[in-house]
Amino acid sequence: MNFFKRLANLFSGQSAGPSTRHLTVYVLSRRCNEPIAGQIDLLNELSQPDEGDAAYYALKVFRTSGQKRCFDQVEVELWFNNNKQITEHQVQGGRWLEPEEYEQALARFNAPPEENDKMIGGQDDKMKG
Repeated sequence: MNFFKRLANLFSGQSAGPSTRHLTVYVLSRRCNEPIAGQIDLLNELSQPDEGDAAYYALKVFRTSGQKRCFDQVEVELWFNNNKQITEHQVQGGRWLEPEEYEQALARFNAPPEENDKMIGGQDDKMKG
């Protein structure tokens, strides 16, 4: 019966476990100070590591949006156990963020420039002229 249920889900476009297929990763670009959320497909993007005790390995490069005319990429290396849970991570060009940190960084990144910054720029222009 379970086989037929999975077969029916396959043809209807439903998946058995949508939350277990993708792992969301949050990083912050050091150069652009832009938070990035990306996904790793746990069924297709994992490989077996050449060395070490990890069961799986993934290397992923995330790119900034260029929204503030800054373009950068952040490289993330992940090592997983047999249950596909992260045991170790390394980030080049940025830093690892927890989901709460990502939300705060995203709000800060999307916030309009402060009024004080505009005032200082305006005063400098008046002094020069």
